Amino acid sequence: MVKIFIVEDHPIMRQSLRALLERETDLVVGGEAGSGENALEQIDQEIPDLVLIDVSLPGMNGIELAGLLRERYPELPLVMLSGHREKSHVDQAFRAGAHGYILKGHGRELPPAIRQIMRGERYLSSAIRTSDPDGQ
Repeated sequence: MVKIFIVEDHPIMRQSLRALLERETDLVVGGEAGSGENALEQIDQEIPDLVLIDVSLPGMNGIELAGLLRERYPELPLVMLSGHREKSHVDQAFRAGAHGYILKGHGRELPPAIRQIMRGERYLSSAIRTSDPDGQ
């Protein structure tokens, strides 16, 4: 069972992600936060198996949060969720320590992406891979 922590500032999006993930028998949402600051506090109390992070958060953005989590928990898998498909955003996310980058609106990719990342592999949303032949 993979315990996932969701960091997303929009409550409806958080609920949708929870519902999507919990349809899977091997995935469970172990916590959620609406900001990077709240996420840091909660993750320190009970470290999940994987953190799903919205890139565009108020205050501390998702890239900054990923960098801080990478410093504190170097082995913790991080998956960025974003509406931005630009190579610069993707590169920043991976430099900050992300193991995966999934575009919003491509939720069906999330469960298989999580499984791939938990096997130690990286994941890049299929829409980005097909639009950027060099994308990785």
